[in-house]
Amino acid sequence: MKNQQLEQKIFYYLETCNTISLATTVGGVPHAASVFYVNIGFNLYFLSNPKSRHGENLTQNPAVSGTINEDYSNWLQIKGIQLEGRVECLGGILKHARIAKAYVKKFPNVTDFLLSPHKLGKKIAQKVSKVQFYQIWPARIYFLDNSLGFGHKETLEIL
Repeated sequence: MKNQQLEQKIFYYLETCNTISLATTVGGVPHAASVFYVNIGFNLYFLSNPKSRHGENLTQNPAVSGTINEDYSNWLQIKGIQLEGRVECLGGILKHARIAKAYVKKFPNVTDFLLSPHKLGKKIAQKVSKVQFYQIWPARIYFLDNSLGFGHKETLEIL
């Protein structure tokens, strides 16, 4: 498949799905966590507390892999994304208006959480103050599509 067609498939899938199962590792011990994401181009952005297990892992080892997929009951219909790349903590929500705006557009129900947490109470506002944006820079994205044959996979190298 031509890269342009593959890119379009990947963009569509990134924009229509909501969560990535993120795999991190430190000291040979793997950990997985599902997080909501928004994409700008091929880069993915998610929110997390740096003190979470995956946040602490990423501080020590920024290499990451992840999967984005729907829940299928028929393995012949499975489609999804596998990716590998690096993650960087970008900082607080208010410092990244462009990302916050994209996040709120995709997930409108988090508007108060992101932009006016005090409306949700002191306890939530304190937790939100610790949340940071993270960016995933994928190096490779694999698009799986079993409807084209069992194990059918196409690779997009990100330069």
